Amino acid sequence: MNIIFAVVALFFSTAAFSECYSIFTPKNELVWQGMSPPVPMNTLSLNGEVNKMMPKGHLVITNNPAAPCRPLDLTKPRMTMRQKAEAMKYD
Repeated sequence: MNIIFAVVALFFSTAAFSECYSIFTPKNELVWQGMSPPVPMNTLSLNGEVNKMMPKGHLVITNNPAAPCRPLDLTKPRMTMRQKAEAMKYD
């Protein structure tokens, strides 16, 4: 009987870590993806928290251990090569 409980516990513990969180723009372009939630999940307005990261965006949670979930974050402004070179001059 203990073996059955161990197998069930193992199944649910791996299932809890197999979620993939993705944030899409209004045009359905992927801008954020990761294995951990991008926003607090215990908030009253989950949509409001997602909109802070991507205005009018939407969150998709996938629970498929076989699907790839590569980390991606395109929500922060990035520097161009010229901006990076200028910043390095002053360091």
